[in-house]
Amino acid sequence: MKLLKTLVSFVVGTVVGALGNSLLGPFGAVLGFIAGGVAAWWVAQRVFGD
Repeated sequence: MKLLKTLVSFVVGTVVGALGNSLLGPFGAVLGFIAGGVAAWWVAQRVFGD
């Protein structure tokens, strides 16, 4: 279950980072990856109830 949470966080962070990169450049990619990872972690906590 922990591996699934990590995978979800990584995938969501990557997608949001790519969107941030297209909108704001490399700085947006970093911010998007961090924000996406935090959001994915929060969602994983809610969905998987750990």
